[in-house]
Amino acid sequence: MKIVIFYGTGCDAKTAWLPWLKNELNKRKIDCLIPKLPTPKNQTFINWAKLINSIKIDEQDCVIGWSTGAIFAVRYLYENNIHIKKLVLVSGFNNYKGTVPEVDKINKDFFMKDLSIASKVADEIICIKSDNDPFITQEALTNFAIQLNAKIINIEAGGHFNFAAGYDKFPKLLETLL
Repeated sequence: MKIVIFYGTGCDAKTAWLPWLKNELNKRKIDCLIPKLPTPKNQTFINWAKLINSIKIDEQDCVIGWSTGAIFAVRYLYENNIHIKKLVLVSGFNNYKGTVPEVDKINKDFFMKDLSIASKVADEIICIKSDNDPFITQEALTNFAIQLNAKIINIEAGGHFNFAAGYDKFPKLLETLL
């Protein structure tokens, strides 16, 4: 089993809790991959998918998608007919226009018309959201989870689970994976 993590717009493998989680998984002898995704420059679904095509993802693996990485993960798995063990989506959304126009323009390329068709890409789908995400409405976060028939974990005052919200570690996510 391995865990593959897709982050969101403007992030990289050193953003927020990503290095901590990778280290914690490696301590447990779990392989963790955080592919280098172009963002925000050259950030498109096709560009990200081309990079991920070289990674073998199979039914024993887990995928984490954070923010834009969540809808990327769902769509990528669906379009490539990949079924995995567990899909954990953090601050996930689809067909949502937020408050940052330049980010909204980039994100639009990742969206799916009918998210529910992808609800079988994993044995288990879990959506982690916060009750005070500054970028995504509660309605968008909840609808994303409902359309995927996912289990919802709501974390109080988690913001967007980034550095600004104090997330250099993410114990609940680690617990969810194990």
